[in-house]
Amino acid sequence: MKKQSFLKILGSSVTVLASVTMITACGGGGGSSVGGGGSAPVISYPYETVFGDVCRTSEPTPGCTFNRNGSRVNVTQDPHYDRYGYDADDLWFVTFDSFGNARVYNDLGQYQYSRNISQFAGFVGGTTIGVGTTGLFWENVAGRTYWLGRNGVLYSANTGRNNFGDAINNDEADEVSDSSFAALNSDANKALVKAASQKLQKDYGFSSEKAKAVASALNVWAVSGAERGYTTTKDMDKTFKSVFGVDYQSALAAVKDLAAGDNSSMRELTDRSAQSLGLKPAQAQKFIKGMYKKALAQWGYDADSVSW
Repeated sequence: MKKQSFLKILGSSVTVLASVTMITACGGGGGSSVGGGGSAPVISYPYETVFGDVCRTSEPTPGCTFNRNGSRVNVTQDPHYDRYGYDADDLWFVTFDSFGNARVYNDLGQYQYSRNISQFAGFVGGTTIGVGTTGLFWENVAGRTYWLGRNGVLYSANTGRNNFGDAINNDEADEVSDSSFAALNSDANKALVKAASQKLQKDYGFSSEKAKAVASALNVWAVSGAERGYTTTKDMDKTFKSVFGVDYQSALAAVKDLAAGDNSSMRELTDRSAQSLGLKPAQAQKFIKGMYKKALAQWGYDADSVSW
């Protein structure tokens, strides 16, 4: 194999890494329905932000208070609401006075503590709490009562209002979610990440913590592309940094230098990657090549024959 051929594949396309993403994210055996040829499920999370970004959470949280159809999350969807089935909502309550000062009660109606309105997620100002960047989804909470979910979500407990039971608050909605991506259930997602983590530890010497972080980043990106049908440069940059510990543009620059016969940049990049990932340089080099090995093999190339 010509070194230039390897370098062209390594540095030219997001789709090369994306194809390997599925192999690694699924523990090396087949892949999810994104990659084709496997039985692992594609996972779909149920909640999204006011901006339409899908959240990586299986429960409503401040920042993830809308369903995938755009409707507000309702208190009955909170896993702690009436979870025992005995007409007890099992959620605490918050009552706001006319100045926005809050008194918090437990599920039995017993006073617990007082809190300023600014301490609640989604605080806008004055006596207003809401979601998004405009008043369209803001609410004046003065003199009103709300359920307080254990994740910090406020649900309207004001009977007679058209938003009774709906979640009203959102915390930094534009930063909560990394990207829109598909998922079926959180248990299946954990199984995929666990399998990938074990493979990374076994094959490349990753620590358990680093392996889980890399596997999670790969899985997020893989299923993101599945749902949207495309991946962006921003997605690529973020994933590359999470997976290899170096930014994508630096990697491309090092690849170009290597193609020109200068190994120093690639070695320096590999050292940086190793330090970030908690690996030895030789392990990091093996990992980088291993990520592309199957994709390269489909084109008739042997990644193990290239070194720097």
